[in-house]
Amino acid sequence: MIFLKRFFVKKKFIYPELAPKQRFLRILETYVVPKLRNDGFQLVKSSLELKKVIGDFEWIVEFTASRWNAKNEICQFTPHFTVRHKGYRSYLKAQGRQGDGQIGTTYGIEHWDKKVFSKDGKQAYFLESLDFAKYDNDKLVQQLVTNIQEVGVSFFEMMSDFDSILHYNISQNLRSGAPMLIDLGYLLGRKDSFSAIFNWYEASPKKLSDSLEEAMRIRKKVY
Repeated sequence: MIFLKRFFVKKKFIYPELAPKQRFLRILETYVVPKLRNDGFQLVKSSLELKKVIGDFEWIVEFTASRWNAKNEICQFTPHFTVRHKGYRSYLKAQGRQGDGQIGTTYGIEHWDKKVFSKDGKQAYFLESLDFAKYDNDKLVQQLVTNIQEVGVSFFEMMSDFDSILHYNISQNLRSGAPMLIDLGYLLGRKDSFSAIFNWYEASPKKLSDSLEEAMRIRKKVY
């Protein structure tokens, strides 16, 4: 009887009459944001993201919509965690270079293969897709909130501390991030890290793109 009761429990669906994007936005606004208010996150409706600002660091929960979303058949969104630095963004603009000041993100392969680590060295497990047309919406809301609080915040903290940012990029051998590390070190008064960054970047015999190689040559000359 208990098994049958669980099997026939009716799933709860929130705002099923709305189109996927509008539905998810309302769910964030009505059910997710209130649970994260004490954590300092606010909803940015225009870009469909949750945002918290700590000094120059911006903690952002972004959501990618499935290309297959349709009415109440598929309402699938994937959360990603991104950290940007306002000072770095302004610095890039002043230098005539493009960039939104991104320091780190779980968007892309790091999200799927789960090789991203938090500041305390533990492996982080990021949520994949959340389909509000298929699964109980109350459970998905709680799952999302818990993941942001327990996993997202750890990632945000790691990407808001220069030593942790440096360790992460070097440990994962993300040489494409070397110019950002030099720029950020300059902005945060961490020129003491430059020697280690250049040595790490130059230690690998593998050549990356010409633009990246040139970016590092310029920084080595300037700094």
